[in-house]
Amino acid sequence: KRKECESLYPSRCTMSQAFRVGGRWFYLSAHCSMDQLNLSPCFGLFLWMRENGSVSQAVEYQFSARSKPTEEFKVRFKRNFTLAGGQAVGFRDLFAMPWDSFIAEDSP
Repeated sequence: KRKECESLYPSRCTMSQAFRVGGRWFYLSAHCSMDQLNLSPCFGLFLWMRENGSVSQAVEYQFSARSKPTEEFKVRFKRNFTLAGGQAVGFRDLFAMPWDSFIAEDSP
């Protein structure tokens, strides 16, 4: 998994396979994004609705990640949103840390 994340640097993304929820197609994308405040690279995660046109769907979503040392999942981001076709929601800096800290061997 670390190698997959490392391959995102400096400005790439990877997408999940599409999945169907509530009759609509969605996918996730992980990015090495640029933190707009600090102008440093960071890890971003987004939920996309693949449908085109004027289709919309209300979604309640949550991004969670494991944290050391317990390896338990911790909610990083939770929201309700109405997505229109081709639109994404997510978080540009999911872990609130620079890329180097995120990818480090001793990263939390």
